[in-house]
Amino acid sequence: MSKNILVIAAEVSADHHTSELLRELRPSLPGVHFWGVGGDELRQQGMELLYHLDSMSFLGIGEVLRHLPFIFRVKNHLLQRVEEDAPLCAILVDYPGFNLRLARALKKRGVPVIYYISPQLWAWGRGRIKKIRRDVREMLVLFPFEERFYRGHGVEARYVGHPLVDKHHALLPATDKEPDRDNIRIGLLPGSRRQEVEALLPDMLESARLLKAKGVIHRAEVVKVDHLGDALFRRHLTKNDDFVDIVNQPLSQCLPRYDAVLVASGTATLECGLYAVPMVIVYRVNGLTYFLGKRLVRIDFIGLVNIVAGRKVAEELIQQDFTPARAGEALEELLQEENNRKKRQELKELRSLLGEPGAARHAAQAVLDFLQKNALL
Repeated sequence: MSKNILVIAAEVSADHHTSELLRELRPSLPGVHFWGVGGDELRQQGMELLYHLDSMSFLGIGEVLRHLPFIFRVKNHLLQRVEEDAPLCAILVDYPGFNLRLARALKKRGVPVIYYISPQLWAWGRGRIKKIRRDVREMLVLFPFEERFYRGHGVEARYVGHPLVDKHHALLPATDKEPDRDNIRIGLLPGSRRQEVEALLPDMLESARLLKAKGVIHRAEVVKVDHLGDALFRRHLTKNDDFVDIVNQPLSQCLPRYDAVLVASGTATLECGLYAVPMVIVYRVNGLTYFLGKRLVRIDFIGLVNIVAGRKVAEELIQQDFTPARAGEALEELLQEENNRKKRQELKELRSLLGEPGAARHAAQAVLDFLQKNALL
């Protein structure tokens, strides 16, 4: 029987954040084997991938329902491996629809669960808190208010800081970008999932075309992610889109050159906020997913940057509100020089709200403390 730890990081951001955690953790656990679900960054950290995150990226209830047989096969395969070679613990990262069910099965098999990057129970799904209290031994959370939330519900929680601060703090520009009226450039960030790109990019591009036709912008860049091929993005371009570039670069390189961005709701809104880039947040899912979510959601905003700020620092256009015309109007307003300057100053407050760097180190220490406290090493 080997000393091993099961890790489930089934989304692009989870793969990145968890790879940083493992980078900090592995030197203290030299004989421990990590395995499970992840992406290329975790593979580079030496983790054995039973499934790549590409096969687990489902957007909305409809997608999940279509893939239920596969999802059950994955879960059963993971549990079979657990029964053959019991892990010291499991580190489950976000992805609550799958991970909370897996946590229940792991608890029944005597495997302690550490949950890293909390589901947004404070926003919706508060009924899941009982499941977490029952099945999760410790929550490692990114925001101070999450620690207070969980402890108030009887769940052991530890605030470790936000990994994005580690990723970007040394790269943030010392001065704000000033709009150059002869070279206005916007970014289009349609997300990291194929379904997001398909749902959002066509209307993002149409917004950019409207702004180009009015002379408001000069260039637009579509930011793609590594694991999605160029063809997915290029097929939405027309022969007249010579002002649009598709770039595959880290946001730390892209964001400082943008005067404003259209960004899919998600972690990228926090990154735009850290770089103080004025943004319009857009999102669209299938009608059933939105209908059910609307009935359950308990907060005023969907964008993480607004949730963390506690107020609307970025316009949100969701579902039918996201049209090329409305997105274009909102961007045009942000591109006015004085509005742009004020919005950048407002967004810079996010840096203090997200705290100091060191999240990966703090999370790794929390895992070590857990293993030692429970005599699991």
